[in-house]
Amino acid sequence: MGQAKKVSSALSKLFVYGALKYGQPSNSILASSGNGFAKFWCKATTTQKLPLVIATRYNIPFLLNKPGVGYYVTGEIYEVDDRMLNSLDNLEDCEEIYTREMHDMNIGVGEGTVPCWVYLLQKYPENLLSLRYLSSYENSTTHPYIMRHRRTHKHPAQDDLTYEAQN
Repeated sequence: MGQAKKVSSALSKLFVYGALKYGQPSNSILASSGNGFAKFWCKATTTQKLPLVIATRYNIPFLLNKPGVGYYVTGEIYEVDDRMLNSLDNLEDCEEIYTREMHDMNIGVGEGTVPCWVYLLQKYPENLLSLRYLSSYENSTTHPYIMRHRRTHKHPAQDDLTYEAQN
């Protein structure tokens, strides 16, 4: 009798802080097996203060790569396969808008840190630093997140970073 082949796919850890979190508008992307494998692992916070802001006319949460500014950001860690990472890279316009980088995340007092992929906005207009910083993102009626399929092509997110809402 032959030996069963063990199929293994290395899983990566991914820290999500915005619309991909459980209960948020884009979490269904992580839940869809058609995009790859994703499983909730634990809640976590960044090990560095970073500015988390809501910007563009689509109310997108952005984590700006500006260490030391803002708050320790709370989010969730998921274990994901390469297929899911590729799906998310496409969703997050990796290299066009975000970059995916490896950062240590706090997983609890006495538990230490774990390295995770995280999507960060590298290039952004300075006016984003004048927006209100958040320590945690929750979709709201005040700033409702606009799902990607409902956004107009007239204003792609990467061209809309300088948009300022009129109050």
